[in-house]
Amino acid sequence: MSAARPLFNSSPSLLPPIPLYRRILRIHRVLPPLHRSLGDDYVKSEFRRHKDIVNPVHIVGFLGQWQNYLEELERQTANKDNWGKQISEDLLDKFSHEQIGQLYALKNEANNNISQEESESESDAHVTNTRSREEKSEQ
Repeated sequence: MSAARPLFNSSPSLLPPIPLYRRILRIHRVLPPLHRSLGDDYVKSEFRRHKDIVNPVHIVGFLGQWQNYLEELERQTANKDNWGKQISEDLLDKFSHEQIGQLYALKNEANNNISQEESESESDAHVTNTRSREEKSEQ
């Protein structure tokens, strides 16, 4: 029991799960629509998947990582920085095979969303240009 105590003392401002979950979904409102959708779905599935965890160390780790994510997003939105953050190789080495797989799937999904977003904006630009040309030819 004493081994777990330092974990609790090291993060006195750890948010409870439901307020943390709500704040994350709220901060996602500033993201582009496709990124928000992807982020919301991921947050919801992760919180659902971990709702029955009873090990205090896992709970603190889970909530701590999500709180770090929230703080990073709040910092990026306040400073208008680029979205995202580079993962160090040291941290990647600590990931399990399952976590690497999840990260890879997330990367692919994000890249698909970016490609879809770009093709939609190109399509919208094409439609706008076509309408503009049609209006000019009518005049």
